[in-house]
Amino acid sequence: MKSFTRRHFLRLLPAAALCSCGEPAPPSGPRFPKVKFRVTSSTQFTADVVSVIGGEAVDSRSLLPPGVSPHGYTPAAVDIAKFDTSDIVFVHGLGLEHRWPVDLASLDRNGVRSFTVSDGIAPELILRPSGPGGPPDPHIWNDPDLAAHIATVVENGLKSALPKLADYFAPRAHMLRLRFQDTKDYAAGRLTGFKPTDKFLLTSHDTMQYFARSCGMEARALCPADGTVPSVLPEELKTWITSHAVRTLFREPGTDVLALRNLLKEQRVDPDHIIHTLALPKAGTLELIGVKTFDVTTAAGAHRYNSESILAALEVD
Repeated sequence: MKSFTRRHFLRLLPAAALCSCGEPAPPSGPRFPKVKFRVTSSTQFTADVVSVIGGEAVDSRSLLPPGVSPHGYTPAAVDIAKFDTSDIVFVHGLGLEHRWPVDLASLDRNGVRSFTVSDGIAPELILRPSGPGGPPDPHIWNDPDLAAHIATVVENGLKSALPKLADYFAPRAHMLRLRFQDTKDYAAGRLTGFKPTDKFLLTSHDTMQYFARSCGMEARALCPADGTVPSVLPEELKTWITSHAVRTLFREPGTDVLALRNLLKEQRVDPDHIIHTLALPKAGTLELIGVKTFDVTTAAGAHRYNSESILAALEVD
């Protein structure tokens, strides 16, 4: 049954069946929908943002399983059907879903509200690695400011679907944006003690250009975000690593660390530092830095952990 039909049916339920005898007491807090709104997002990052802002009003789910990169994922028909049975859909845009058979116009015709979380970002803020007119870098969620933009799009989307809960969503969205801002301020504070020669970031996959730009750093990667680690280190990258005395590589959890050690042995680069920039891991995944524990299954938690991990390692390199 389509989700909009389900909602129509619920609106027709007699009020008498949903309350006790006598005059109902005035509501003391938000009046949530009797059945949570089903909200499906195309990335784990957006799904967590929806969950944080939507709270008790939503059932938030990601089309992607935990830990799965959007670049290596091909949804089956049963996966795409999750969009059709949702009340609200949030897609990412910027070409991230270009291989997926998602027809947003069809969703809208069937009563499913759809939003693109990258809409409204100023064109000059979108990175295009191959030059003007080339395909955009979609990894905006790794920039705290653009992560806050995603939160605002989600907030506005939820408000449009559930306007009576606008006062419930607004402070939750505000607090999430503050958490992203806090990570940005933390990174800026730590970086004041860095020399210009220390601000070079090497990663296994090309996902951290937005983060690097937000921190005034220069980032390089072993391979494209949707590629595999090369068997031979390119000469240009060897030169970059040597000339900037890079000693640490930050890798995604699924990357073959043994292959990385062999590849980077000559350059004496340590590949044991993990970051979560392509996907959020399964529930219960924690990362430890010193005595601090980070819940990297959340958007804000992964942001803070990635920043702490990178800055702590580069500070002593």
